[in-house]
Amino acid sequence: SPHPVLRSKLHARAGEKRCKSKVESQRQRREPAREGKRRAQHHQSHTEREMATNNVQVPAELQALFAKQDKAKAIEDEIRALQETLENMPGKPGLKGPLIDKDGFPRADVDIYKAREHRHRIACLQTDHKAVMKEVEQGLYAYHQSVKTSGGSSSHMPMPAQPRPPPTIPAAPVAAAAKAPFALIDDVSPASPALAAGLKVGHRVLSMGTIDADIIRDRGMSALGEVVAAHEGRQLEVQVLPEGEARPLTLQLTPARWSGRGLLGCHLQPLN
Repeated sequence: SPHPVLRSKLHARAGEKRCKSKVESQRQRREPAREGKRRAQHHQSHTEREMATNNVQVPAELQALFAKQDKAKAIEDEIRALQETLENMPGKPGLKGPLIDKDGFPRADVDIYKAREHRHRIACLQTDHKAVMKEVEQGLYAYHQSVKTSGGSSSHMPMPAQPRPPPTIPAAPVAAAAKAPFALIDDVSPASPALAAGLKVGHRVLSMGTIDADIIRDRGMSALGEVVAAHEGRQLEVQVLPEGEARPLTLQLTPARWSGRGLLGCHLQPLN
């Protein structure tokens, strides 16, 4: 066996390597968010400099809209940074790449936890972006209406850009959409959120938000409950395979409290 002094040095070096690896992993997780914030700060400072140069007095309503648009820009930048991270990290899982191998085991060349964390973050950011841009659209309409009512003019005012859709996660091709279902809907309650979304008995669930068969295999059905609870009152994209059909169907489900139990009003039977 190694000399005690040599063994002590080897242990110390191993500890240093583990510490450096942990610090580097934490840095990589924070980097996309930091990049998004840096881009947003640059965009906002440019807008402020342009206003100051033109000596424009911006009404409070428009200032609020500019702030919301800057927030949307920051969200877009963070989504792009996360997408780039997923495309360039070891194993290149991207947004839709498989995280398990052909034998059903987690891929050894991919940081599974980090990839899922980034994908979930992107899904949440897209929902936030839609909400912010809807507020901008409504604010622009209300401001123009108020100007018309007062008989004034807004032509000399710098206006926020028209709302645009957020960066989207590319949809999987139809041929590749035949991923394994993880649950069968065997009961849908009347007047429930599930019924309102169009879910029916016999639908096989392919995905619900960020949850798919891979995640269910790793974490169990409890992972689905966490996502549903986190989206209470917010739309959740559900992909199902109707009974007897080969093409998947995409529905928008909004988990919410209703007269029955739970937030969905349907029963999911796990599939092995």
